Amino acid sequence: MRAAAFLAIASAAIPAAAFGQIPPSEALSATDSRLFHQELQRVEGQLETAGDKCTVMYALARTWASGGQYREALETLKKVAALRVGLDPSRDEFFAKLRGTNEFEQLLKQIREDNPPVFTSHLAFTIPEADLFPEGIAYDPVRNQFFLGSTFKHKIIRCTRAGVCRPLVKDAQDGLDQVLGLKVDPKDGTVWAASNRDAESGLFHYTVPSGNLMGKYTLSRRSGRHLFNDLAINSSGDVFVTDTQAGTVYWVSRATDHLEVFDPRLKVTAANGIAISSDGRKLYVAGFPDGITVVDLAARSFRAMEHPAGLCLATIDGLAFSNGDLIAIQNGIMANRVVRYRLSRNLNAIEGFDVLERGNPLFDGITTGAAGNGKFYFMANTQLDKVVDGKITPGVKLNPIKILETPLPTARR
Repeated sequence: MRAAAFLAIASAAIPAAAFGQIPPSEALSATDSRLFHQELQRVEGQLETAGDKCTVMYALARTWASGGQYREALETLKKVAALRVGLDPSRDEFFAKLRGTNEFEQLLKQIREDNPPVFTSHLAFTIPEADLFPEGIAYDPVRNQFFLGSTFKHKIIRCTRAGVCRPLVKDAQDGLDQVLGLKVDPKDGTVWAASNRDAESGLFHYTVPSGNLMGKYTLSRRSGRHLFNDLAINSSGDVFVTDTQAGTVYWVSRATDHLEVFDPRLKVTAANGIAISSDGRKLYVAGFPDGITVVDLAARSFRAMEHPAGLCLATIDGLAFSNGDLIAIQNGIMANRVVRYRLSRNLNAIEGFDVLERGNPLFDGITTGAAGNGKFYFMANTQLDKVVDGKITPGVKLNPIKILETPLPTARR
């Protein structure tokens, strides 16, 4: 799922600035001023404890802008840009009133210069179905086949390496709706999908290649806020899914075959990308404000993942584990990119990182990817922004889906 909304602050779209100077601060009522300063104090407090301080500083700039304090918002953005970690406010509606002003445009120019294009990928194959609007992709390295879910057509397709695709699960079969996360179970090659509709969030388990439903695990969205997002599966067949709205992780244990919260103490605001180490001991959960929370599954302990000061872990959507590394897709408020995080020997910390792809002209909504056989496969152009309220925006041009691949180290350093 696109990871743009990591704050509890809401803001309506504001017309772009039509002048060259920063607009004056907006006057707030006594009540609004009190609420604004409470929120400001809350976010400032997170700077003391957050594992990913760069993201919280960006959130602070958003808070200033949400209160109509544009000079303070810009000055905070300047501090963010000075970190040179890839945070990019150019598409953020919180800063709509700063667009077109001299200082903001100069800031964006500097951010573009600090984040030049990086290319390590090439085209793996093309899916002609331009209106698929996929969010999740899974790869079966044993059978060398791919699975993509559709948020628009409520189905799952199965594709060969040559891009020949056929339905695995048909539109709305078994109550399947918007498909987000997809994963192949390494134990038996079956496919798990996270799906959401108005009434419920659910995990769906399907056979391959028949597409028969093996199991369905649901939560009512009427009784609480839920949004099942992305999945991770260990070699035993235990399935973990992030619940973005509830800010936690659910799981289906192979032993119990029951959907439940993995640990009520584990709270990850805007939980999104999730991955599991190859030894099955560590679970990695992306969210705010810690960037990545590393979970020791046996000890049921968790903590913010340590990482270099020059790395920002904001808005991680796709997350995959490969040969002692984490591969992340960052979108939203980041300069959209694919990054390899080089982990410590104990897999608890990030020691370094490499940007694998950034600024590719094919990018039109990168979300998730899948690692296997020494490569990372990811969708360059999901085009998800071209669907609003379940309808394709009139007049937009849709393009075939491009699947890119980039090489990964095949052995641990």
